[in-house]
Amino acid sequence: MLKQQRLAEVLLARKAVHSEREAFVIVTEGRVYVNGQKAISPGQTVSDSDVIEVRAGREFVGRGAQKLDAALREFNIDVRGAVCADVGAATGGFTEVLLKHGAAKVYAIDTGRGKLDLKLRQDPRVVVMEETNVLAMPPLPELVGLISIDVSLTSLRFVLPKILPWLSRGGSVVALFKPQYEVEDKSLLEHGILRDVAARAKLVGAFRTWLKEHGWRELGFMESPIRGSEGNVEYLWHLVSV
Repeated sequence: MLKQQRLAEVLLARKAVHSEREAFVIVTEGRVYVNGQKAISPGQTVSDSDVIEVRAGREFVGRGAQKLDAALREFNIDVRGAVCADVGAATGGFTEVLLKHGAAKVYAIDTGRGKLDLKLRQDPRVVVMEETNVLAMPPLPELVGLISIDVSLTSLRFVLPKILPWLSRGGSVVALFKPQYEVEDKSLLEHGILRDVAARAKLVGAFRTWLKEHGWRELGFMESPIRGSEGNVEYLWHLVSV
């Protein structure tokens, strides 16, 4: 008779994970397969005859990291050796991208607490600034070469003026533009999603005008390679002050 065990127990026994918690994480990330099928739960029953695979892990700590990674490549931005700031750091996806692209230091700024991934929290190149509202904080202790922005519930029109004094000479900004937080007529949103293509185009045009009127020059613009967590189309701007 074939022995029946919980999937998490098998993963531990095979030293594929170090704890039940890690087993839960890799299963929920969709990285574990049983007989070629994605595992449903770390508690599901498997037998000795089942073929269990653990596939490659995520490249970054946060899904949103793909947005900044694509922007740095598309806009040909070199952050090697630079001091940077990540506004709206959350779990640290953007922070990790900046480090992987060679940043010397990243100020990880977020209004929340305890969200930043542990490996980034322990990285000496990361200055953790939790419970910090960019709209109310004092200037950083030094000028920075690049500022990435990924904020929710707040328009970039409020954030950009606040971070302008942080930029060093020749410094630039990569800002994630989220139409759902820029639109004034909330009736256009369907369960928080702005599906109207024309409305999105109008918002982009209006923001482009705002940038010109407030001393920003556009170096690059692209649609995000992935949508927001709720399914919203988002955009990335590469900006410098003029």
